[in-house]
Amino acid sequence: MKQRLTFFPLLAATLCFLPLACSNKNIETAKLREAFASAGDGPKQQLDQALADIEASNYVAAIEPLRKVAYTVKMNVTQRKLLEDTMTKVKAKASQQK
Repeated sequence: MKQRLTFFPLLAATLCFLPLACSNKNIETAKLREAFASAGDGPKQQLDQALADIEASNYVAAIEPLRKVAYTVKMNVTQRKLLEDTMTKVKAKASQQK
C-alpha cells in the first residue's frame, strides 16, 4: 500500500513536468528546407535567407522572405502547412523580440 502511495505522486509529477522538459524553444528548419528542396532559384534564395535568419534568431528579418516565398511558390498541401506553421512560430518569436 505504501508503495502505491509513493508511486502515484511520482507519476503525477512526471506527467506534469514532461511537456516542459520536452518542449523545444527553437524553430525546426530542416523539415522546411527538405520540403522546398526542389524550389526554383528565386524562391530558394528567399527561403535560404529566411532560414538563415531563423537559425541566427533574427526572427523579425525572417518574416519578409517567408512571406515572399508564400506568395511566389506554388505549393502542395504539405509544403503550405509547413510554411504556415513556421510563419506562425516566427511571428510569435518576432513579437517577443520587439
